[in-house]
Amino acid sequence: MTELKIVAVIVVKAEFQEELEKVFQNVVDGTRKEDGNISYDLHQDVKNPLKYTILEVWKSQTAIDEHNNTDHFKAFVKAIEGKVESLSVDIIKKVY
Repeated sequence: MTELKIVAVIVVKAEFQEELEKVFQNVVDGTRKEDGNISYDLHQDVKNPLKYTILEVWKSQTAIDEHNNTDHFKAFVKAIEGKVESLSVDIIKKVY
């Protein structure tokens, strides 16, 4: 199995920042308990506090697929709907 990493960058709408920080906390707490998760950390941009980056490390693509079907992840997706300016997700693997 190949370890995979995800870099998710989310820019939230200012009026929802406080609400979404609680939503982020819930998804982080739930995800860290998953067997296939190695690490899952939320970061905030120093220059733009509305910009968050989630750095994720997974044991496999299967682990990511299982994560995407968890209740806490589905709740996260629903909770951020319409409350973000932008969202990008890249799945990457180590080359060297």
